[in-house]
Amino acid sequence: MSDIDLSEYDSELVSELWSIELDDYIIDLAISPDSNKLVAATVEGSVFLIDNQGDSAQSTLIGQHANGINSVSWRSDGAEFATAGQDGLVKIWDGISGKVLSTLEAGNSWVGKVVYNHHRNILATAAGKHLKLWDEQYEIIYESSDHASTIADVAWSPNGSEIAVAAYGGVTRHKPDQKNSIKKYTWKGSSLAMAWSPDGKYISTGEQDLTVHFWNVKTGEDAQMSGFSSKALELSWSTNGRWLITGGGIDICLWDCSGKGPVGRTPRQYAGHYNKVTQLGFQPDGDLLASTDADSFLFMWDPIKHEKIIGGAKFSAPASSLQWSHEGKLAIGHENGKVRLLEVNSIAEK
Repeated sequence: MSDIDLSEYDSELVSELWSIELDDYIIDLAISPDSNKLVAATVEGSVFLIDNQGDSAQSTLIGQHANGINSVSWRSDGAEFATAGQDGLVKIWDGISGKVLSTLEAGNSWVGKVVYNHHRNILATAAGKHLKLWDEQYEIIYESSDHASTIADVAWSPNGSEIAVAAYGGVTRHKPDQKNSIKKYTWKGSSLAMAWSPDGKYISTGEQDLTVHFWNVKTGEDAQMSGFSSKALELSWSTNGRWLITGGGIDICLWDCSGKGPVGRTPRQYAGHYNKVTQLGFQPDGDLLASTDADSFLFMWDPIKHEKIIGGAKFSAPASSLQWSHEGKLAIGHENGKVRLLEVNSIAEK
């Protein structure tokens, strides 16, 4: 269904600042820490550096990965960013000029993830079963292949001292600064997506068997949540770590993880999409939530307060990637190659 009437919602909540056409499926995008640059990566392997000029933008094709790209990540100081290629390579790019600074071999012909530490200039790469951590001189400072299968996702702890790896058989926690410090949270299933709560208490995963799994980081106790109609690849935590939002179908679920955690609690459900949710993202410095679906709709929610849609937009193609900036702007990449930046006006006016 694609005939949703958006006129009943706040038409001034979301406004487009600019959009550009890159003519290929946007597999991932990332906003620089100062919001002045965006990187967009396409499924065919092109890397575009976008200069955000406020109400307009200029894109430059700066390079390519053979066979495609899987992931993009900015370093916390904005000096560089990294891309994970399906050619087995990780490329490090200058954040201003877009020139390639280094090319790294990640240990497999397919690099699934690149993720910078938010507190230290350390890059994590995941390729096959291999996790590698690289310093500012692009030297390996830690590596491990102690994983049961190809790594599906990685996530740094909120304080940056640990990194978690999701794969078949559960989650593996690494403390790179300590020897023999690997901690395994075992589970007879295949984890596909992962998110570490901002308060550090929980690691959540979306599973191959259409469930969501929670691990208590301190105790190792786990819980499985079922009832999803598709794989819950969309996971997003609220800033304070109390709430986890999940996709996995047409409805959105909000899990209360305060106190003793989500076990025994019925999640809040939010209905409004008529096709599968494709992207979810909590506002990083507030409570608003953005969600998109396969019918090319964007909905805005204030889910802690109520279950109503508060704004939205209809696009020409489904969103394939979504990221908030710390200024309350929303960047969206689409399956048809369009990249757009939206102002969420109620946030900007606060």
